[in-house]
Amino acid sequence: MKPSRTILPLLFLLCFMAGADAQQSAILDEYIRTGMTNNLALQQQNLDLRKAQEAIRQSKSLFYPTLQFNANYTRATGGRNIDFPIGDLMNPVYDNLNQLNEIFLPNAPKYPQLENETIQFLPDDFQETKLSFKYPLFNSDLKYNRQIKEQVYQSKAAQKAAYEHELRYRITEAYIQYLQTLEAEKIWQNSRGVLTELRRFNESLVKNNVATKDIVATADYELSKADNEIFKLQSAGNTARAYFNFLLNNDLQSEITVDSALLHTASGDYQPEYLVTQAMQHRHEFEVLRAGQSAAETAVKLNDANRKIPDFYLGGEAGFQGFGYKFNSDQTYALAQIGMTYDLFDAGMRKSKSQEARIDAEKIRAQYTEVQQQIALEVTQAWNEFEAAKNTFQTTRTGLTAALSTYKIVNNKYRANQALLIEYLDAQNRVTVAQLQALLAWSDVLLKEAALKKAAGL
Repeated sequence: MKPSRTILPLLFLLCFMAGADAQQSAILDEYIRTGMTNNLALQQQNLDLRKAQEAIRQSKSLFYPTLQFNANYTRATGGRNIDFPIGDLMNPVYDNLNQLNEIFLPNAPKYPQLENETIQFLPDDFQETKLSFKYPLFNSDLKYNRQIKEQVYQSKAAQKAAYEHELRYRITEAYIQYLQTLEAEKIWQNSRGVLTELRRFNESLVKNNVATKDIVATADYELSKADNEIFKLQSAGNTARAYFNFLLNNDLQSEITVDSALLHTASGDYQPEYLVTQAMQHRHEFEVLRAGQSAAETAVKLNDANRKIPDFYLGGEAGFQGFGYKFNSDQTYALAQIGMTYDLFDAGMRKSKSQEARIDAEKIRAQYTEVQQQIALEVTQAWNEFEAAKNTFQTTRTGLTAALSTYKIVNNKYRANQALLIEYLDAQNRVTVAQLQALLAWSDVLLKEAALKKAAGL
């Protein structure tokens, strides 16, 4: 038996990692493209962006005239009314006039007798059918409102781009973690194979009366521990697969194409000063802040303009209005209006709004400086963690080499009946632990590299 043969390939790959060029996985790239299309959170970002586009269209439509058609007909009864004593007022006058006419103008017609009237306030049998026309000749609100909507759209677009960048990192991280569980399971499967071979060897020792049965029981116990670790890794792998599929908006149980070579690629070499410069140029958070600052400055212009410049408008109506739905010449009417509105006094409301917008703009400028410092700190911290992860990996690689050498010696001694079982199990366990530590350390290097690229906006 030569159990170390199942371990040596991993050592070879780990040695290869230190000298190979950094590579990119075509499989992972395809998954990232799928995530950019299917991710539900990103789809919501797209909807927000489309909503902002519609807001821009709405703001532009306000510059054009509007034409409305309105028609209504009213039937009413009851309600308030007023008594108008027209008969009491006019009939005595008409009587006197009729008497005078009999004397001086006997052939003149007589004035009639009038009845008192009760007038209902609610119009009954009344209709109004008209076309209304409105056009803003000049309104500063419309101009600046459109600019603000465009700047909000720019902010939404930058937020979407920032989330896409974050999503690329999350997909990469989830994929590496899934591969890590698979590789860890392989290590334990290899370890289980070594323990299975050990059990066979121990059984042969017992059959030949070289050892007692307790060494077989000990091997069975070690096998059960390996089975437990494999089960836990399989459960972790199922969880990692479900999370990865969640990011892609796939069925949570969908199979994932494995690119094991991704865990065997080398990391890149980065300079922190260059990464900070790249982050200042490419992080989308700055675009969000710039758009927000522009919107706040435009709001200042809007309120200042409202304080200084009146609004002018043009309007008109034409149609039919009167009692009875007749549409005859007696009911036709038309009117035209040109007007101006200007707030003579608003108790300082406009001035306060302008000052409020200036404060918002100043606040965003302060946030911009703070975000610059935060991102520079984020890049620096990510680079330090990346370098520390690489150093940790070098340590684990040295430890794996030492564990393999020790195991080879103890294995030969155990076969020659020159070492105790506990010594063999300790050496074999150290190899497994060293393999896992090396795997986890290198996976951490790749994860820290992905986090560094995200921080730098690469």
